[in-house]
Amino acid sequence: MQWRKMVLGQPLKTRDVESGQVGVWEGLSILAPDALSSVAYGTQEIIIVLMMAGTAALWYSLPISAIIVLLLSFLVIGYRQIIAAYPGGGGAYVIGRDTIGPNAGLMAGAALMVDYTLTVAVSVTAGVAALVSAFPFLLPWSVPLCVVVVLFMTVVNLRGVRESARLFAPPTYIFIVMVLSMVVAGLLKHDPTAQPFHQDIDPIGLAAVAPMLLLRAFSSGSSALTGVEAISNGVPIFLQPGVRRARTALMLLGLFLGSMFLGTSLIAYRFHIHVTATSKVTVLQLLANDIFGHGIFFYVLSFITMSILAVAANTSFAGFPQLASVMARDQWMPRMFMARGDRLVYQNGIVVLGTVAAILVIVFNANTDSLIPLYAVGVYMSFTIALISLAKKRLSEPHAPGRGATVVVGIFGGILTATVVVISIIAKFTHGAYMVVIAIPLIVLGLRAIRRHYQAVTEMIQIQHFEIKPVASRLVVIVPVASVNKMTRESLSYALSMNPDELVVLHVAISPEQAAQIQERWNKWDLDRRIKLVVIQSQYRSVIRPLVRYIDHFRNLLHPGKVVVVIPEMVVDRFWKNLLHNHMAMTLQAVLLFRRQVVVTVVPFKLDPEQIKTD
Repeated sequence: MQWRKMVLGQPLKTRDVESGQVGVWEGLSILAPDALSSVAYGTQEIIIVLMMAGTAALWYSLPISAIIVLLLSFLVIGYRQIIAAYPGGGGAYVIGRDTIGPNAGLMAGAALMVDYTLTVAVSVTAGVAALVSAFPFLLPWSVPLCVVVVLFMTVVNLRGVRESARLFAPPTYIFIVMVLSMVVAGLLKHDPTAQPFHQDIDPIGLAAVAPMLLLRAFSSGSSALTGVEAISNGVPIFLQPGVRRARTALMLLGLFLGSMFLGTSLIAYRFHIHVTATSKVTVLQLLANDIFGHGIFFYVLSFITMSILAVAANTSFAGFPQLASVMARDQWMPRMFMARGDRLVYQNGIVVLGTVAAILVIVFNANTDSLIPLYAVGVYMSFTIALISLAKKRLSEPHAPGRGATVVVGIFGGILTATVVVISIIAKFTHGAYMVVIAIPLIVLGLRAIRRHYQAVTEMIQIQHFEIKPVASRLVVIVPVASVNKMTRESLSYALSMNPDELVVLHVAISPEQAAQIQERWNKWDLDRRIKLVVIQSQYRSVIRPLVRYIDHFRNLLHPGKVVVVIPEMVVDRFWKNLLHNHMAMTLQAVLLFRRQVVVTVVPFKLDPEQIKTD
């Protein structure tokens, strides 16, 4: 259809698969925005928690940020090795499945699916919230705006990987350049009010900070690392050699994210940046104002931050379909997720992700504060499974290069990520994290049910004994008709071509006059005696019920034969004309579809106004 080509673009041939793949920098712009955008709130979340203990506690933002960057390095090292070991993508799901077992893989896969869906909802609502704060008159339209943005990103991703890369690369790289420029300027700028990093802090003030508060600050700041795993899930979108390009992209992501996040924390401490949960201005905006003034840089950074928060959703649109396709090949997900669309993308995964995210936005009324507590638990659960699985994999490979270092990285990194999971669940449980705790096991149960169904279907349909050949069985064809007309003639012609043992024309009359009328017209037609007309009188004016009852009666008599129901269906030349017909055929087909020994076929009769008088 023309509209489809206009919206989604020209279909691509299977041999043009490279046109749906990208290089390092394009891949980075698709798979990195989620992680990079977290710079906008990572340091801020640490400061908000530490401010509960007073401004003296803000010094702890530096070691906490350093530990988070150390954890980032562990994740980059670990996922680079996972990419090399599993070039087909799948990340934590695949290595958990192959190393610890199917249960670990399913937990990682379910956690990532939850996280990807929440990423879209949170990113879009955060971006729209920033837009609404700049233009308050849009506040009543927050939910529709979020849904429109989700729909737009869905369509863009359905057009293909390269199209989304071209569209979302500018805000991604502008954001990187602006934040790094601000970090360098903030570190070098001479300001008499700026506080030196080596300044001694009152030990009493430090001792007043409870360990649990520090753990909460670490857990909140760790949200800056969400999205790091996306590249390991999306390896197939890179041009060959895909593994090398994906590993390079992940290394660049680690360098950019680590320097941006740690740099932001350093200059935030240096310039005495204080924010609370109720602050209307972000840490990045306060830093831009202190370093460059309330000028063009401040406004451009504000706009780009809003853009990157919305663009962060694109990471999920790249990662979720790839992960779903890998899990579908293992029969844990519906097979529809393996299908590539006209533009060589996993279109069903994109559409499902966009639909569920839009539903979340509507259910939570586009409220970012309601969605944030659900965030990050899932992805850190997948981090833990990935790192522990990597350590176990290397322990079983005594001759693997760098075995000892990898085991240390996996175990220590796994402990840190598990700590984030536990603290996040405890701190955010009553604020909504319980939904994720409940959702992930339920999703795992659903995935297991899907697998059991596919295994049962395979057992039921596979041929065990090839000496048993196909044989003909008794065949009765039933043609339900409303009257004797051209549709009836077309359907009977098709039915006769099956050479049935018996052919029954079935009519349900709601009055004696109607029954007499069709009997009279049938007698005038004087057809082959093999074709029998059966007229059923309906006392309750129902048509479907008597038809189905008669078909069921024939089905029971014929066992083990087959009943073929040939249903005439009128096809009109204009869409609106469908409203003028009752489409009884569709209802009957739906009712009969799940009955054993009944085969349903529809004979379309296309109305052609030019041939009305030809017969």
